[in-house]
Amino acid sequence: MILTFENIAHYLLEKGLVTLDDIVAGKFSVRDNSSRNTNFAVNKEHPPGYLVKQVRAKDMEKTQTMRIEATCYWLANNDEQYQVLKNFLPKYHEYDYLNHILIIELLPEVQSLYDYHYGTGNFPIPVAESLADLMASYHCYELGKVQQGRSFQLFKKNKPWVFSLLDNSLDEWMNSSMGSAEKQVLQLVLKNQEFVELLKPIREDWEVTSLLHGDIKFPNFIINRSYDESAAPDVRLIDWELADMGDPLWDVAAIFQNYLSLWVSVEIANQQQGQKQLQTFSLENMQPSINAFWKKYVANNGWDVADTQAKLDKTVRYTAFKLLHSCFESSQYSKDIQLFTAKTLQLSLNLLKFPNEAVGELLGIQKQCNNATATAY
Repeated sequence: MILTFENIAHYLLEKGLVTLDDIVAGKFSVRDNSSRNTNFAVNKEHPPGYLVKQVRAKDMEKTQTMRIEATCYWLANNDEQYQVLKNFLPKYHEYDYLNHILIIELLPEVQSLYDYHYGTGNFPIPVAESLADLMASYHCYELGKVQQGRSFQLFKKNKPWVFSLLDNSLDEWMNSSMGSAEKQVLQLVLKNQEFVELLKPIREDWEVTSLLHGDIKFPNFIINRSYDESAAPDVRLIDWELADMGDPLWDVAAIFQNYLSLWVSVEIANQQQGQKQLQTFSLENMQPSINAFWKKYVANNGWDVADTQAKLDKTVRYTAFKLLHSCFESSQYSKDIQLFTAKTLQLSLNLLKFPNEAVGELLGIQKQCNNATATAY
């Protein structure tokens, strides 16, 4: 069954999610909200609203990722180990595995965290702490605990593809289907022996101990549009299609990477427009939130000083890898390497070369840095 504007009302009637009386009374609406999949926003004006997602065609890869996302929602609602996560997701209604249709709550009056940060220029500490609470709700560091759970066999347990970067030679990558700008990134990395040697040990860091989201980025966090700093934020995490069992610090590193990438992108935009960087988007202004996120995440996990330092060191290495990963993502549709990619690539290398300095001067976790130091990165 392929959902359309003409038959979606009948489908939801059969599922008991809408009533005939509401449809007759005009309290039923459908909007096309499609992206990678066919998405319908149902009853945006007449709660309860639903986001109905269906794989566009017989695409095995997209079908698999849809099943993964549905699995994560099912776990949050049915597995005691993930019950806290339920508080940070849209409400789960149903997954129709025969027709590859996922139905979840359509959250009213929300915006992405990226839009919030970019639109307001604010980086409130309560928001950063909410991210820490959210991620700690599904992360696990106890060796063997996840493996004993019934959810472990539901995932492939693959490393992110960027970990395979050094497995192939430059010639092999250059003959691959990658785009022109992506191949330029590969050349810059693989021809730099120092970069290569610094990346090699990180591949051995990977530990499979936890569920991880796998696609942590500010656009995938949703915050209530009415949020102001006088009240607690309501933050949710969506788009679990790339979730897997793996190393939870990969998700944590993605938070660091998102702050740094936002800083770099705004700095470039202001330079290109001949404007002085807005103070609200300076790295110095972001650092208290980065620090608050890390401190709250550590507290949630109850780590001692030694564990905290070891996890932080590893997260910084992963952050360098995440920045490198983002270089490929930003180059997919470009003919030539962009300034953002070049600066991000250099930032990744600097994190690997100077990890101790990066913790305090770049991330602000040990001490704040002035703008001159930040710009040097």
